[in-house]
Amino acid sequence: MKSQSRGARLLVLLILVALSIFYLAPIYVMVITSLKSVEEINRGQYLLPTANPQWGNFAEVLFGSNRFRSEMFSRLLNSIIISFSVTLLCALFGGMAGYYLSRTRSVFAMVLFVMVGIALYLPYQVVIIPLSILMARTGLGQSYAGLILSYMILNVPLACVMLGTFFLSVPRELEEAAFVDGANRIQLFFRVVVPISLPAFASVSIIIFTQVWNEFFLALTLASRQTQTVQVIMAEAKGTTLVLYNLQMAAALIAIAIPLLFFLVLGRYFIRGLLAGALKG
Repeated sequence: MKSQSRGARLLVLLILVALSIFYLAPIYVMVITSLKSVEEINRGQYLLPTANPQWGNFAEVLFGSNRFRSEMFSRLLNSIIISFSVTLLCALFGGMAGYYLSRTRSVFAMVLFVMVGIALYLPYQVVIIPLSILMARTGLGQSYAGLILSYMILNVPLACVMLGTFFLSVPRELEEAAFVDGANRIQLFFRVVVPISLPAFASVSIIIFTQVWNEFFLALTLASRQTQTVQVIMAEAKGTTLVLYNLQMAAALIAIAIPLLFFLVLGRYFIRGLLAGALKG
């Protein structure tokens, strides 16, 4: 039995190592390519690290004179503004909606909860035409407000369902005690429910922030040249006659740095928040 257990553990370890290598290999190539010169890249030795790292590639991407490089910084700021705004607003409105649906014992609330859950499975491409019409008629087309509203329409249902599921595991005794002390519904939500639900809010924030940051189709369709996100300019990075892979990889690393930092800050709450709703009882 002990030999079988050791063999199984060794097999699992080998599988994990193999999967880690396959997963990290593209990231490794991205990092070392971003530090190479054009001459080193032309040699075709993509897996070999460089002996002379070109740290200036990152500065050239952000502050260079080429049109792509000069627009990279502004698109990065657009992504930061839009992603953080959508994440905060979805956590706020999704949290309040999820709390209402999880605490209301009516047929309407149950049906609405089911409908919101169904909305999660609709591909966002099917609503691009209604969203375009809505943005045009409200005057919000090709603006920050229009993009933020569009992403909220797509992501508030996710926040509502995830947070509402978590709120079902929050003991009602805490709310009853707050009611006895004279708290109203708003005070109860922000002073009692939100503080003990931070892991759930962190998990929802990470998921929504990552989705909005990586989203391409809406950013291309509903944005102007001034409000496009970093994903759009990344798609335009490939030239028609010359491809500078070192600058492309440097731009890609810069583009993934913000969501990576966001995950590192909130990551310790991520699994706890995802599992909390499943641990009721």
